[in-house]
Amino acid sequence: MRSAVTNPWILLLALTFISIGGLLFIGQVLAWGFITIVTGSTSAFMDLLLNPMGDPDTRWLLMAVQGFNHLGGFLIAPLIFYFTLVKGRFFHDYFRPQANMVMILLLTVMVSFSFMIVDTIVIEWNESITLPESLSGLEQWAKALEDSMKELTVYLTKFDSPEYFLLAVVVIAVLPGIGEELIFRGLLQNIFLRMNKNPHVAIWLAAFFFSAIHFQFYGFVPRLLLGALFGYLYFWTGNLLVPIFAHFFNNFFSVLALYAYQKGLTDIDPETNEALPLTYIIVFGVLFIVLIVYFKNYVSANKENREDDRMVGNI
Repeated sequence: MRSAVTNPWILLLALTFISIGGLLFIGQVLAWGFITIVTGSTSAFMDLLLNPMGDPDTRWLLMAVQGFNHLGGFLIAPLIFYFTLVKGRFFHDYFRPQANMVMILLLTVMVSFSFMIVDTIVIEWNESITLPESLSGLEQWAKALEDSMKELTVYLTKFDSPEYFLLAVVVIAVLPGIGEELIFRGLLQNIFLRMNKNPHVAIWLAAFFFSAIHFQFYGFVPRLLLGALFGYLYFWTGNLLVPIFAHFFNNFFSVLALYAYQKGLTDIDPETNEALPLTYIIVFGVLFIVLIVYFKNYVSANKENREDDRMVGNI
C-alpha cells in the first residue's frame, strides 16, 4: 500500500483532524438523525446530552449515541482517510489470506485471556498510584474525570434485558474491535513505522495514543500494555483481523462477565479493580509467555502464504 501523500507528519495531522471531524460531526449527525426518527422529536438528542442519566428508559438511546460516535470517529473517518489519501487495495492491505487462520484465532483467544488475568495486577497497581503533592491538582482533576466516566459507564452497563445486552455487545465490543484497530493499528501504527522504520517504536507509540484517547489516567498502563499486545499481534501476522478479533474478545468477555454477575450466575465482580490471587497471576503469567512465544513462532513457520513485508500496510 502506498499513500498519495508521502510526508508521514502530514498523514498524521490529516488522520487526526479527519478522526476528530468524524467524531464531532459525522457521529453526532448520525446520532441526532437516529434519535429524531425514533422519538419523533428534533430536540430529544440535545435533551439526552444535557441530562444523560435522567431517564433509565432512554438508556438504550444513550448507548446508541455512543455507538454512532464510535462509528463516525473510529470507522467512517479512517475509511475516508484511507480512500482519499492512500493508494491501495483495502482488503488486500489489511486482510491478506493467512495460513491456518482458525488456529491463529484460537491462539489469539488463549493469549488474550491469559493476558487479561495477568493484567489485573497492573490494573490494581495503576489504580493505587498517588501523585506527588506538587501534582495534587492534576490528581484531583484526573480522579474527578474518571469518577464521572465510571458513573456513566455503570449506568450504561446495567443490562435489564437480553436485547439491551446485545446492543451493548455491538457498541462496546464489535464497533471498537473493528474501528479502533483500523485507526490505531492499521493506520496510526503504520504511519509511525514510516516515520522511524522501527516497528517496536511504532507499536508502542500507537499503543500510547490508544490508551491516551480513553482519558483514564488510572487505567492508562493496563490499556497501554493491551494496545501493545494488539500491535504485536498485527506485526507478527500482517493481518488486521487478528488484533480485531483479540480486541473484540477482550471487550466481549468483559461485557459477558458483567452480564453474568448481574444475573447472579457468578460471584466474581468484573468491575472490581482488585488483582486476582498471586497464584493465578504466576500461572497465567507463565502461560502467557509460553503462548506468545509459540504464537510468534507458529505464525513465522506459516508465513509462506503472505508477502515478505513485516508490517502490512506500509502507508
